[in-house]
Amino acid sequence: MLSRVANLIYWIARYLERAENTARIVEVNAQLVLDLQSRQDADDPRAWEPLVFVTGSDEKFHELYGEKATERAVVEFMLFDKRNPGSVLSCIAAARENARCIRDQLAAEVWETINTFYLHLKDDDFTRYAQLGSAEYLAGIKAQTQLFHGVAESMIPRDTGWWFYELGRHLERADNTSRILDVKYYMILPSLQAVGSALDMVQWASVLRSCSAFEAYRRNHRGELSLVSVVNYLACDPTFPRSILYSVIKAELCLTSISAGRHTPPVEHANDLARHLRQDLVGADIQRVITAGLHEYLDHLQTRLQEIHIAAQTAFIEASTPSAHLQTQS
Repeated sequence: MLSRVANLIYWIARYLERAENTARIVEVNAQLVLDLQSRQDADDPRAWEPLVFVTGSDEKFHELYGEKATERAVVEFMLFDKRNPGSVLSCIAAARENARCIRDQLAAEVWETINTFYLHLKDDDFTRYAQLGSAEYLAGIKAQTQLFHGVAESMIPRDTGWWFYELGRHLERADNTSRILDVKYYMILPSLQAVGSALDMVQWASVLRSCSAFEAYRRNHRGELSLVSVVNYLACDPTFPRSILYSVIKAELCLTSISAGRHTPPVEHANDLARHLRQDLVGADIQRVITAGLHEYLDHLQTRLQEIHIAAQTAFIEASTPSAHLQTQS
């Protein structure tokens, strides 16, 4: 397969997964803010500012919207602002453009699904979001991205292109699950005594639901929700499809499949990075991680996932062809 085509497929998957997870990050924060409505400082801008920090777009946000991180400004920035390359609309537009470039190599249903999604989304704004309510609107975005993945899974042949698609999807998912956990880390509790309180439990339940993990978690864990058990489940469970470990296992499998028969140093390096990250997650002691600093641990995970991405690009993707209008973003 041409590296240009492989890269386009890889980024289609990353952009679709990024759009879905951006919706999930907004969803968990909206739910957490609702849980804080009885608090005197529930309207504090700091209730929304964590979103622009955990997505790494705080400088761009403040450049465009000033210092005050209101709900309207943050939601507009993360969902609809074309000036933000990480917004849901920007991600869907980029995925659609990449799909357009290889339209002759995609099943008609794959192109129609992404094109319809973009056309329905492109004129939406905060007013539409507020009219439907955050839960209903964001559920619609998640359903559309899941529809695309379902169509792609049914239509893409299981060749090299498929493994690039899955690699992009799972690297992006691992990164974004870590960011969803980081949102809760940044949220302000009423006091230190609130840790382990009913409010804290409700918030961790919201985090689980944002990853579609609440029911699966409850089937595997008895008793009350806790910081350690929830973080351990979303970071290190090998069976839950949205956990960081599960996504890294899948990414390692994809790299192994793509590199079959190739043993160059760049290929070995990419495989080694994925294998070492998987081994570290399997052996992680989450209690010690939390004691040392959860945010720092998650930030380091994101750095290591980025290193795998860069290594995979170096090993497998040649220089982009300018005429392809390739839509990519680190």
